[in-house]
Amino acid sequence: MAYRVHQYDQPGITPISPHIIELYRRCYAAPPWSETPEQLDGYPAKLAAATKRPGFTALTARDDSGRLAGVCYGWPTPADLTGSHIYDALVKTFGPDATAALTRDAFEVAELFVHPEHQGRGIGRRLLAEATGHWPAAWLITDPQAPAAALYRKLGWREFGALPADFYPQLRLSVFARADMTA
Repeated sequence: MAYRVHQYDQPGITPISPHIIELYRRCYAAPPWSETPEQLDGYPAKLAAATKRPGFTALTARDDSGRLAGVCYGWPTPADLTGSHIYDALVKTFGPDATAALTRDAFEVAELFVHPEHQGRGIGRRLLAEATGHWPAAWLITDPQAPAAALYRKLGWREFGALPADFYPQLRLSVFARADMTA
């Protein structure tokens, strides 16, 4: 099966947001994430807020029938890291210098998810490569035990470090960065 990848900015993603939300629910209701109904219901607002980030970029993969098979989106990490729960956690955990080295000139992968029926076909790999390939640095947060973490490691990404247990109480999350950033 061939997959077509499309890139979107904020205005372009709005019409397909319902499909992204549906796919998110399908992917994140299941283990390892097992998000609560409240978390799943909060995702549309998170997606809407993400699209307003400067430099927001999304890529989607569709199968031959046009069905959404995968999504990856993020944005350039801003130079000013103040006022964000995520950036505050990074600075608190790793210190300002290591956080600056991680995030400087970096693409921040906010989400990457692939429909369970389409996993293992290279979609996540392709979306991640296209989203981050032209950036000097890239990073993301995930469960180091999740199947996606195995993909990141296979692609040469390295675990930068674990976040505090209270960052996401359901799972212990870690920051992953491209290997060229952690050497």
